[in-house]
Amino acid sequence: MRENAGRLFVWGTYVVAAAVVVQFLLAGLGVFADSGFLFWHASVNSVVVGLLPLVLVLVGWLGRVPGRLLWLMAAMFGLTVLQSLLLFPYHLDARGALRYISGLHVVNALFMAWVVLQLVDRTRAWAARPA
Repeated sequence: MRENAGRLFVWGTYVVAAAVVVQFLLAGLGVFADSGFLFWHASVNSVVVGLLPLVLVLVGWLGRVPGRLLWLMAAMFGLTVLQSLLLFPYHLDARGALRYISGLHVVNALFMAWVVLQLVDRTRAWAARPA
């Protein structure tokens, strides 16, 4: 069971990484092609990026994944929550400097991309270790 949970964590890490790339794609398509893509960006794929890491933390714990990887995976959930919070000034139609806080949504997305790259790199190294 532990071995399977470890394998599932590794594969799940790749799914989270792909979902982050898809998030960027959907945001770009929503801005530059058709605003309908923003629905998928904000509703559907954000659930995958947000909730899958929580499930993978549990799976990783069962698979005895190192704590550092579990914390990085948990950070993806926290950063996804922060993504939503950063958009509050925009959705509340705030004016002035308060609205500029929503601009950090993009900066946080870049940070999330960096975290998921670290996660993939470290997970790959952990998976390649001798048994």
